[in-house]
Amino acid sequence: MRVGLLEDDIAIQEMLRLVLQDEGYTVINFADATACLEAFHINQPVEEPIPVDLMIVDWRLSDTTTGTEVIQQLRQDPRLRTLPIILTTAATFSNFEQIEHLQISFLEKPFSVDEMTDLIKEITTNGQGE
Repeated sequence: MRVGLLEDDIAIQEMLRLVLQDEGYTVINFADATACLEAFHINQPVEEPIPVDLMIVDWRLSDTTTGTEVIQQLRQDPRLRTLPIILTTAATFSNFEQIEHLQISFLEKPFSVDEMTDLIKEITTNGQGE
């Protein structure tokens, strides 16, 4: 399974990459929101393949875009409406209505390797929000 990772903290990005690879996942790192959105070729024909099977997106990114803004743009593309997405953050996040609206999962930092891998397995087996 291919996991996309949009995380602006290089140390966290590298740690997640190593953990996910150890679990058998192929990891595709996106340097920033622009690189992520460009990789998905938003609003291309439906037969255009998407680069990942699941996304992990940090809420607070170092540029002016938030993780939820990236997810909103991804969700506008019909190919990506059901893409499993996990939003992570160390900040206080209280807009859980937005999480429900975007049909994503939420993982608060710090989280354990088991919490992350269990959530990935759950949403790829049972679907998002089940």
